Amino acid sequence: MRLTPLALLPLVLACRPQAVANPPGPSTPIVSDTLSPPQATAADEPPTRTVTAGAPVPKSAIDELTIPDRPDWTDRYAGEGPGDPRFFNISALAQRHGLDRSRAIELQNHYRDITRADPNGDREAQFAAALAKAKSGTFEDRRDVERLRTAPFIVVFDLDDTLYNQFYDQKIAETCHDFAVDDGKGGKRRVKITPGAPQALDRLAALGGAVVIFTAAPDDLSYANLRAWTFGGKPLPEHPAISGVLTNSHLVLQDKREGPGAKEPRRGRPVIEPSKDLRIFDETLARAILVDDNPLRAFQYANFRLVKKFDAGAYCTTKDAKLKRAFERTLPDVVAEVEDAARWMKRHDTDFATAYLPYTMLGRVAVGFMRAAGMSEKAAIDWVRKHPEIVERDF
Repeated sequence: MRLTPLALLPLVLACRPQAVANPPGPSTPIVSDTLSPPQATAADEPPTRTVTAGAPVPKSAIDELTIPDRPDWTDRYAGEGPGDPRFFNISALAQRHGLDRSRAIELQNHYRDITRADPNGDREAQFAAALAKAKSGTFEDRRDVERLRTAPFIVVFDLDDTLYNQFYDQKIAETCHDFAVDDGKGGKRRVKITPGAPQALDRLAALGGAVVIFTAAPDDLSYANLRAWTFGGKPLPEHPAISGVLTNSHLVLQDKREGPGAKEPRRGRPVIEPSKDLRIFDETLARAILVDDNPLRAFQYANFRLVKKFDAGAYCTTKDAKLKRAFERTLPDVVAEVEDAARWMKRHDTDFATAYLPYTMLGRVAVGFMRAAGMSEKAAIDWVRKHPEIVERDF
């Protein structure tokens, strides 16, 4: 049977989609789980989590300043220990609460300490307590803020495998160690100091620089070791040559809307491995370097001096005089570079980071580049200092 147009009308109407009560429009919320850019001003609307229907649901005051958790499989330390080990968006945190970077990162450290002490406490109240401590200028470590502000250069040292080795064969350690610490299990953890470490700390302080210890290890382990390390007749953290001791709660992550290029949407420098931010000590990065064996804990590579890991087991047992000598030269070589950079800085009236640039991880690439053009090591170092623009600021 052939249907007339009039007969088809009921079928057409039955197939049409039903109208919705709230058709999509400019005011319809969009699914979003992102943070507002750190550049937002106080007058901007606070970031919100929204759903597909209904009004936007505000984030908590803490959540809106937090970098989202990394997937568990990407974080080797995920789930370890009590408390709330979240990472804050440091730029947003500083801007929201009128803090400089050092205090914003210290807020993160205080917050973690407070939540660790009371894992079931009210997070908003704990954040408020951490904020009050940060605003008052309270630092967990005996930090010499004035010296860090005025020192012509700042040398930040890693601990494990840089200034000492504590995780090596304990049978070897029984007869080759510098100090021992209770391991909490009825035994001792023996620690071998890297050859030349005390002399390096002393010499750098004598040159007028500030020396900081920055470890990725947790507080208790690090402070137990450092208090057992007698330096100048005092536990190392109390020695006047040391301007600060920072631990793993001072490590940062960084959203891709921060760092170089952040003014262009999504073109900043993400930091996805908890890392040491030298802007804690000098926001301009003109005076600070980091000496460390692990590049995964750094992201300012034009200020990063990579050193070979100190292997105490190999050092204590080797019969190879050259290998032993190589371990013994690591830190004295760093000191010699700092001395050289300090002299060049004064002669040429420039900043320390520029003077030390040829010895950094990215600077060494540029020195090798110029040596390939036929320059000597000394000439290439001098050329890189005079042409710092040849050195990339990032990988």
